[in-house]
Amino acid sequence: MLKKIIFSFFAVFFASGVAEAAVRVDKVRLGQHNDSTRLVLESSYSEVKPIKTFSLVSPARFVIDFPETDFKPDVNALETPTGGIIKGVRQGLFKPGVTRMVLDLEKPAKPTTFTLKKSKHSGYRFVVDLTPADDQEIASQEKTQKRLESVKERTMPQIIAPIPKNNDDIIVVIDAGHGGVDPGAVGKYKTYEKDITLAVAKQLYKQINEKKGYKAYLTRDRDIFVPLDERVKIAQRRQATLFVSIHADSHRNRKVSGGSVYVLSDKSSDREAARLARHANRGDLVAGIRMDDEPSYVQQILIDLTQRETMNKSAFLAKEVLDKLDGTVKIRKEKVSFAGFRVLKAPEIPSILVEMSYLSNPTEERQLKSKNQQRNIAASIASGIESYIQKHRYN
Repeated sequence: MLKKIIFSFFAVFFASGVAEAAVRVDKVRLGQHNDSTRLVLESSYSEVKPIKTFSLVSPARFVIDFPETDFKPDVNALETPTGGIIKGVRQGLFKPGVTRMVLDLEKPAKPTTFTLKKSKHSGYRFVVDLTPADDQEIASQEKTQKRLESVKERTMPQIIAPIPKNNDDIIVVIDAGHGGVDPGAVGKYKTYEKDITLAVAKQLYKQINEKKGYKAYLTRDRDIFVPLDERVKIAQRRQATLFVSIHADSHRNRKVSGGSVYVLSDKSSDREAARLARHANRGDLVAGIRMDDEPSYVQQILIDLTQRETMNKSAFLAKEVLDKLDGTVKIRKEKVSFAGFRVLKAPEIPSILVEMSYLSNPTEERQLKSKNQQRNIAASIASGIESYIQKHRYN
């Protein structure tokens, strides 16, 4: 009798454990047959069922939202079939409880989705078939896109609650660029920008919080997608003294190298600055939501509201950080650069964006992966912040 009770207890325990565990995808396959491209997600563990799917035409994408899911394969590095409709696949944590997969398409497509039960030779499968969309399908997708934009698909739940500001503390909000479904730049050896920026941000967070009179916060502390305007709002809710966004870029020319520090301007200081801004600003687009829902006149008002005093302080902060970085990383631009980064648009908070190095440069990619180098970069940024505060706190 005792054995039966023990057996029943463990049976219930393990059954409940399986029921509560996260969904897991073990295999991802892409294939091409005539004009149809097929994506298959397979799990030997549990059924893979989306919460919702939708298509967008500008640019062409198919978006799939799942309950929070553990993907074992590196979906972002998946090779797409030659001649297929899918040109790229991205997935990551979109918001708590939701994993988003975005299929970047060569052209608008008509999706057909279905699930298959577990069999003797295969696990549970979720299948997407994509064929070229006709005019009627494109019109329907355009209507869907307008509806999603009108209901502000991009809205996120508040991540950090407002807190009272202690005027004696220097509050630094640290923004790890990209994240979740938005991997950012990808190095030659498949290093993701989102991972490097998070590692350095955490180091900077730790080092700043060790300084007396300083308090640091992160816009994200894990691999999750955070819209660009939400990052700004986090800094504002925290009543930040300073805002620092951390990035590492990629360039078609693998010989390009070096770090830079940027501040906000409606005009880029050079062609490279404009290119970097376009890359950083596309995070929302990559995640399958509208990137730029503010009319141009509103953007201009926001820039105009960025008081000259705040922009001047941003430039001073950038100069101090740039000086401290020199020697830790190769400096690409000896002077502070200017570009229209959306993440720097908090008009009342001095803000900078640090491009640590180029992931596309194999030497710098290896350096950025080094824990020691990550600590050194964080220490240089922290030193630059401290130097700025000592010189400009009461100015």
